[in-house]
Amino acid sequence: MRHYSIFSPAGAFRTGVCLAGAFLAGFLLLTGCNASPDKQRIPMIYSTDLFQPPEDPDDHYDLAMLSGLDEIELKAMIFDISTAHRKPDEIGISALEQITKITGRTPPPWKIGLRNPLRSPDDKAFDQPEEFQGGVELILSTLQQSKEKVVMFLVGSCRDFTVAFNRNPELLKKKVKAVYVNAGNGPKGRQTEWNVTLDPYAYVGLMHSGLPVYWCPCITEDYHLCSPDDVADGKAFCTYYIVPNQAELLATARPIVKNYFIYALSRSKEEPLSFLDREPQPLPEKPRNMWCTGPFLHAAGREIYRTRDGRWFASTPERAKAIGLESAAISVFNFEPVHVQYRMRNENAKLIPEFYDATPAETAASIQVFRYIHPDFNVIMSSVLAGLLETL
Repeated sequence: MRHYSIFSPAGAFRTGVCLAGAFLAGFLLLTGCNASPDKQRIPMIYSTDLFQPPEDPDDHYDLAMLSGLDEIELKAMIFDISTAHRKPDEIGISALEQITKITGRTPPPWKIGLRNPLRSPDDKAFDQPEEFQGGVELILSTLQQSKEKVVMFLVGSCRDFTVAFNRNPELLKKKVKAVYVNAGNGPKGRQTEWNVTLDPYAYVGLMHSGLPVYWCPCITEDYHLCSPDDVADGKAFCTYYIVPNQAELLATARPIVKNYFIYALSRSKEEPLSFLDREPQPLPEKPRNMWCTGPFLHAAGREIYRTRDGRWFASTPERAKAIGLESAAISVFNFEPVHVQYRMRNENAKLIPEFYDATPAETAASIQVFRYIHPDFNVIMSSVLAGLLETL
């Protein structure tokens, strides 16, 4: 959940979104872009600051997209309640119940996370109330029971994962395959992005844990939307893009999926499951800020392909090869190695981490940072998301 209100003219981003659904309905459903049932699924622990009614509905889009990626197996879900003005009984259980009905998947075990900010990067948080210890305990027990290495995906603060590491670093070093951290302003400068401010010590603690971190900065240092100039200048270190029109994005989604979003966007308090079965009402023709589409695709092992008539879709390389489109892959983003060190600043009684360049000898952190490399990043991500939600 983030609180940005940066909107650009939608016209520049519409190309490919409105028409993507009509094409993808036939193409994806006939060919399939999901994991083979014989292929081992990727175990994941997912942390989200998902609330109902939503603080920011991008979290509802994230849950829907993640639930449609058959390559991923959700082993556990942590509800991050670090947003101070939201109550623990407002977590998005209704959204999880709705997605479970839509997909038919077994819901993962879930717990509420720690409530209070950490007092240092190595804080073990044993002094926090017992009712909020379940998230850390679920992370540790899930890792202990897993026979495979697990992917962690963080949306919100890094609090519960940092504490899990502080309590049992050897377990996490042994069992964690990757940590996707959706927070920050990129490799240099002050880290003032929303998720960082939720718990600065947790952020720097996890970023310098030495775990294999896939760093997904949410916004540029000066809070602007990605642009072709950023690609040319090598400054495109953020995952942020804008869906220009939510009604167009979901135009070809199933009615039950539309109702899932209508329920969230209308801030409904009606019974959530029966709401899914009604005739859908019009969706808002408004933009939606998005952040996690690219990182989710990377975690699932999907790549982006362009079809012969100029549409974009996401698939595993194996499936693309099976349908003869392996040569149609396009490079939209990548992850690049980076070594950073930090200092803590105190500005107006607020802690703000500041990152600066470090040589490999100065830090043991194994960090790769997200960078978009295609000038049409916004258009492509919107088109891909439309196709994924259509096949949910």
